[in-house]
Amino acid sequence: MARTCVVTGKGTTAGNNVAHSHKKNRRIWKVNVVTKKIFLEDENRWVRVKISTRALRTLRKKGLKVAIKDHGGDLGAIAPKKYVGITPTKAIAPQA
Repeated sequence: MARTCVVTGKGTTAGNNVAHSHKKNRRIWKVNVVTKKIFLEDENRWVRVKISTRALRTLRKKGLKVAIKDHGGDLGAIAPKKYVGITPTKAIAPQA
């Protein structure tokens, strides 16, 4: 799926809009996914990830590796080897 968070795995959800008269209309809820470039300090490289804004808050609090580990993901699948050797200018770092 195109609109899926790589950290949490959340994607589009389908359901019904229910009117006051209990009439049901099908609709979808899309995840607020943004593409972010995040610097991995351990590997000294940038990674570009498609991440939901909710997961981005978790990432800022805990860091990328911990956030992926908490949700059962694999960093190798999410972050292929790109941007090696580029020095960081603006990195999203976990808050102390």
